Amino acid sequence: MGAKKYKNQNIIPVTLTLEKGVNYGRAGEVIDDNELMDGSNVIYDPDTSRLTTRPGTDCVTTAAATNAIRGLYYYMKDGSTAYLIAVSGSKLYYYNSGALTEIGAIADASVKPAFLTFNGKLLIADGSSAIRTWDGTTYTTIAGSPAADCLATVRNRVVANHVSEPDSVYLSSPNDETGWTTTGTAVGLRAGYGDGLKVNGFAVLGDDVFVSKVGRTTDRQKKIYRLNVAASVTSSWYLEPFSAHNAFTSKHTVANAYNNIFFADDNGFKTVKGIQEYGDLAVLPAGIKINKVFGDATCDFMAFVHTYDAIWFGISNRIYCYTGFNDAFTELSFKWGQVSSVCDANGIVYLGGNNGYLYKISEDLDTDEISPSTTVDYDSFVQTKAFSGVNDLILRKVKILFKPKTSSVVNLWGVKPDETLVLLGSDTPGAEGSYIYDATGYIYDATAYLGDTAASEFFHSFSKMRAESIALKIHALSGRFIIESVRAEFAQVG
Repeated sequence: MGAKKYKNQNIIPVTLTLEKGVNYGRAGEVIDDNELMDGSNVIYDPDTSRLTTRPGTDCVTTAAATNAIRGLYYYMKDGSTAYLIAVSGSKLYYYNSGALTEIGAIADASVKPAFLTFNGKLLIADGSSAIRTWDGTTYTTIAGSPAADCLATVRNRVVANHVSEPDSVYLSSPNDETGWTTTGTAVGLRAGYGDGLKVNGFAVLGDDVFVSKVGRTTDRQKKIYRLNVAASVTSSWYLEPFSAHNAFTSKHTVANAYNNIFFADDNGFKTVKGIQEYGDLAVLPAGIKINKVFGDATCDFMAFVHTYDAIWFGISNRIYCYTGFNDAFTELSFKWGQVSSVCDANGIVYLGGNNGYLYKISEDLDTDEISPSTTVDYDSFVQTKAFSGVNDLILRKVKILFKPKTSSVVNLWGVKPDETLVLLGSDTPGAEGSYIYDATGYIYDATAYLGDTAASEFFHSFSKMRAESIALKIHALSGRFIIESVRAEFAQVG
């Protein structure tokens, strides 16, 4: 007897873990299996590396500032005293018990100062006649210091530029933020003297200070210089051209992370790292997957967020997150609007709102508190690569393994090449559960999981669809969950 034949014998099973993030640089049919065509409001959990819905936000100020909170900095005065510093309008503030308390004025309402903690003091460079300083009580200026708007520290010296001297790089006396006399132990250098560019940022890696420069009227001209201070004698330091075609967009768009420097240029996300071939450092592309978002917008800020082991940077009304452990990008947005600044304050991630409110990320929340006592749900989604074959495909079934964090409502869609959506099913993953020792009622009355972790849940869909190519879109209308895996089964037509 001959074998029974089926219309669709060419079965294609697919298993996805989605650990490679979004890739906007290539067509959906040719990205890697575990990359995403698109996604929003998801991050990679630093403990499990799994893709998860972002936490919610808590509005921590009782009233909105008149202007956007366009700068945040965590100033640790000593082992027991610290302040969250905020920039709004033409004033400097610190956050205290639901309100912003004024420290003093800065140069004007358009500047975003550079900050540095040195010798227990907060140094503020806003481009005025001297570097400002605050110690928790006294707000003053450092006599004789440069008129700087960029700061860094290397080998126990403060590094500063001078806004009226476009090429100048000054280094203070060792261990002394007040010592700027170059006839003494302070040092003054010229980075690319006469090249027509101005210093707009510093980054430090070991004994190297990288000096970014851009055109005085346009940032299309750009260079990076390298100052090496490894020698014990300052006369043996050297400053040399490092890159003729790269620069930071500003002093606020550079971060040290993963033993390298990362920065935003006007044409993409880049890194300075060691290259094995020459045993030296070079500028390398790091954001090929997402650089298209730089095409019509400028990066406003960048920060290494230790809590999530990721670099967060803002472009327009979105935050993009880069996690080095899997070389992946994700994207965030918030119901209360544009984020103007980000700061990780010893494990608490604060967000400065363009609307004047200060927010913090809260693992206990799955909503965004837009203003005090006003909360709304936010949605999240991921869209897988588009699977295709020689002929049309038939999607036979999908199985998704979720690990719940909070109760949620999830829709599964099939996406055709023309972006037409076909609803394949809906699910309501449960909550993460609670610890037994936190329970206050009878166990038989419990409506959530009791244990140390939530049980994983499978979502099955047996809905069928046919198209030239098919992507899967997992869209959560509310709540939070971890995606452990996605399994799909396709059949090749013909």
